[in-house]
Amino acid sequence: MGVKGITERKFRTALTILSVAIGVAAIVALISLVAGSSASITKSLETIGPASIYIVPRPGHIFTGADIALIQSLPNVSSVIPMVESSGTLSINGQSISATIIGVNNYSITKALGSLNIYEGTSFNNSALPLALVGHDIAFPTTGQSTSSVLLNQPIYLTQGSGSNTKSITVVTSGILNTYGSSLFISPDSSIFVSLPEAESLLNTYSYNVVLVQATNTTTAPAVDTLLTTIYGSDAEILSVQALAATVSSVIGSISLLLGSIAGISLIVAGISILSIMMVSVTERTREIGILKSIGFKNGEVLTLFLAEAVVIGLVGGIFGVALGGGGAYLLPAILSHASSTSSTTATTSTAASSGTSRAGTGGFTGGGAAGGGGFTGGRSGAAAGGGAAVIASSSSSSSASSFSLTPQVSPTIIVGAILIAIVVSVLSSLYPAWKASTVDPIKALRTE
Repeated sequence: MGVKGITERKFRTALTILSVAIGVAAIVALISLVAGSSASITKSLETIGPASIYIVPRPGHIFTGADIALIQSLPNVSSVIPMVESSGTLSINGQSISATIIGVNNYSITKALGSLNIYEGTSFNNSALPLALVGHDIAFPTTGQSTSSVLLNQPIYLTQGSGSNTKSITVVTSGILNTYGSSLFISPDSSIFVSLPEAESLLNTYSYNVVLVQATNTTTAPAVDTLLTTIYGSDAEILSVQALAATVSSVIGSISLLLGSIAGISLIVAGISILSIMMVSVTERTREIGILKSIGFKNGEVLTLFLAEAVVIGLVGGIFGVALGGGGAYLLPAILSHASSTSSTTATTSTAASSGTSRAGTGGFTGGGAAGGGGFTGGRSGAAAGGGAAVIASSSSSSSASSFSLTPQVSPTIIVGAILIAIVVSVLSSLYPAWKASTVDPIKALRTE
């Protein structure tokens, strides 16, 4: 009877269900996205290792071999991994991509990345040879691309400086990495890894701007963190994975609560809508209620009838809301990823074009291309002749081409909880109209036109 009662007023019922579905969809989408973000960050931290500590020198301070030896001698320190990082712009077949050059010892790269997953080729050895491991997003700059734009045993050209100080360096691709996804400290997908001696030669530096310290276990990690803070004080930024994980967990929890509360406002609006519509329904069906009571329906049964209608509205609205929210949770990252990739490509292309134009008039990018050609254009021409090379130009204004990556988590708990909330809100909103219907005087109701 409850189903029959709401289907007799299809349009009104559809609008009521839609209001419930929108509220549920907002809750499901927001909580799923927050849960996905939390899971992604947690996975990244677990990959690095809970006993890991990152040290980054602040401006005016550098890390040398003496610092590495000092840290290695500290108690409860298992290993120390020095690294050299530098940013640049990678140009492949005319497409500009932001890239990071990372120098690290070959026996330490597995610890730095958590695991070494090679898509094709092999890793580099620990000597001053121009061999490099290329990140997956650099080799496959276009989403869905099946063929690598970077070929094994082919050169990648690094250009540093500008004008008369331009320096071109060449490394050879020894391997291509699998997809790693987002990372908090190192982004393997958009990085090029070379041996530490080679990075020192390429970047003309013998100091380190990133040091990864691994404690013996998670129990001793806080003590090592405290000791490093005591030694370096304000000279370095010290980031403990354990402390960061606790902070992230707290922040994510607060954000989840905030977004859930905001989404809950739409459910409150839906509840008010249900209350209004049910009150109208009771007024319109006064004569029907009188007939039901005249044939033996008790007050409790009339109350149950209207609450049953509310349950059906909440259930159907909850199911549709879960479907809409789940779909929206997966659709939003895809839209953001496409927008991010488009804006990044446009920005880096514009930067490369203006940079090439300005430097062409001043003699920049001349000499140091591949077989046959100097300059930005010559380098690309030589790359084509050499069988597929890439050009990396140092640029602080280039945008990152790495795409927005997030996988929402629509768990059974979220689904069941959202549907139950929809039903509860519908029932609570219908309590007063249902009670009012149950207390209608049948004689007065039968006289109603």
